Parts: sequence; structure tokens; C-alpha cells
Amino acid sequence: MIPTRLIPLKGKILLATIAMIILQALSAQASTSIVGATDFMKIRCNTSGQNAITSWHGNVTTTGVAADKSQTLFKIVGYNIARCFKDANGNWTVGSRELTFYLDPSTGEVLNTWQNPWTKETVPVVHIANALVQQKIPSVAALPVESVGNTAILRIDVPLSYPNPLAGDARFAEYSPEPFYKAHESFSYVISGKDLAQIADVDALNDVQVVWTRVSPWLPWMKMKGAAGHLVFNAIVQKHDKDLDLPDVVRKRITNSDLALYLDAPRCIVSGRPNVSSWTYFKENFEAYLKGEMFPVSEPASRADADCMQQ
Repeated sequence: MIPTRLIPLKGKILLATIAMIILQALSAQASTSIVGATDFMKIRCNTSGQNAITSWHGNVTTTGVAADKSQTLFKIVGYNIARCFKDANGNWTVGSRELTFYLDPSTGEVLNTWQNPWTKETVPVVHIANALVQQKIPSVAALPVESVGNTAILRIDVPLSYPNPLAGDARFAEYSPEPFYKAHESFSYVISGKDLAQIADVDALNDVQVVWTRVSPWLPWMKMKGAAGHLVFNAIVQKHDKDLDLPDVVRKRITNSDLALYLDAPRCIVSGRPNVSSWTYFKENFEAYLKGEMFPVSEPASRADADCMQQ
């Protein structure tokens, strides 16, 4: 790419004109269709009641940190195992469990401790271990899909704002003092136009990639003491067509840390229990954090036994 400062004014106008022509051509070729709740389940999960596996890899960078330039703090690798349920009214619930590990950006090794580059303090790394994440998809959902050539893209933006579960507790004043958790997540599901055209004939689309971006506050375990700035997660997500197709890093950690709970998705819609997030997990395991224990903490498969009792 030629730096624009080296292009004379007429050249800049020409480049802008060419860019506009390309965008207009793409828009002219693009078509938009609508995906309903059940078809979206075939993209995100499946309608057969079986486990649906997705994994991801990417980076976590910074933004808005005073005068500092953005920097890559971690690589990430993660995994989600989901099962989708339909109720009598045609509404869907995605019930899932997920793990994500923070890696050294240079070596790719899983981090157990991390030296905060601003405070110089070394803290335990609390990897993401969300044992229950449920999302509701109403029967009336109508999601636009844009198709260009043989590629179809379904975009979903999720603005998040809710009371911070750590706020108001003096124990967490140096970890996450913000009164509200505010973040934004974006998902772009990429599938082939051919698969989309045949979606009515199958219970799942397996050749699905997702571009995922999240802008969030500092993670509590980073102990940022309310400093300005945010994290930007960027990852490529791949849906898998066979059960338990896990990244090696995830598989080893599940075995070595007794995390067998994450080998099977919830088997029912779980009522009476909130979703787990990095913030609620940190609160629940704060004592282990202070002791410098290795995360995630053990979660054997037996913990799932109570999920579907009294449902």
C-alpha cells in the first residue's frame, strides 16, 4: 500500500473514486436474505440435540491506555461446547460451556502468572472457565444475511451493559471498581452460499467460520486498579464437524486440571442459575486467586449432575 502522504491530490481523488466504484460494484452484487431462529441454530449449533463444538484462536490487545501505544498482551486459544434446545413455542436456548486460555504472545505457552507491565506486579492468571452460558433465541428472530458471490455473512452485534458483580465490595477495589460492566461483542458468521441454500435439508451446517471481536474492561485478575483503557479480543472461530475435536492446549489442560465438566454441554435448559462470566468466576474463586493457585480450578464431570434435577 502506498502512503497517502506520497500521493498528489489528483491521485488521492482518483483512489477515492476507484474505491467508491469498487464498493458500488460489491453492493450491486450483494443480496440480502433473512435467517430465522431454527436456521440460525443450524449455523450456531444443530437441531439434533448433539454437542456442537467451536474453537478459536486470536489475540488480546489494548486500547485507550493513556499515552501508551496499543500492544498485544496475550494470545488466546479457546473452545465452546454447546447443545441447543427448542421449547413448545419455537423459542431456542443455546446451553454451553467454554474455556479460553491466555498464552504468552511470544512463546505461545499457557500463562500461570503474568507481570503487569504498568504496575510491575506479578499476578495469577485466571483463565476463562464459564461452566454455564445460556442464550435465548426467540422464535420470531429474523437475522439478515448478506451474500456476495458464494459467500454469505451473518453479522450480530451485542452491546453489553449491566451492574458489575464486583462493584461496591472493598475486596475488589483494586481489581474491578467500575459500577457497570460495559462491553461490545461482534460476530460475523461466514458460510458458503451453497450451504445456505440447502439449510432446510440438514440439521446443522458444519463448515462455519466466525470472526469475533470484543471490547471489554480490564480483566479483574489483571489488578489494574481502575486505570484507563480497555481490552480488544480478536479471534477466528471454527465450527467442528466431529465431537470433541479440541485444540491440543485445551485437551491437555482439561486432562491435567480435572476439567471433565467441559467435555459435555448442558443436557437441559438450566433454570435458577445465572450465567458464569470472568467477573463472577473471579469473585467465586477469589480466595484461590489470593493463594496463587493454578487456574482453572478443578471442575469434574460430576458437577453437572445437579443441572437437570428438578427442572
